[in-house]
Amino acid sequence: MASQSGAAKFAAVALNPSGQNLDAIHKIVTTILARGGCGKCGRAAYLRVDFLGDPPPELAKEGVISLIEQGLKAG
Repeated sequence: MASQSGAAKFAAVALNPSGQNLDAIHKIVTTILARGGCGKCGRAAYLRVDFLGDPPPELAKEGVISLIEQGLKAG
């Protein structure tokens, strides 16, 4: 495995929500882990998965296709 340095490594991707399948997600995760320094283990320390939510009708009519929110009061 590649030597560790003191600098933290980070990767994030934004995915097209249509047409996803499990094989494609596995390939993306594998590629990112390999970029982290090891094609076999990747040494992932933190994995966050955010799922898109449908917007409320008042935003959908303005062209919004997804809404992610946390800690906000409803409309």
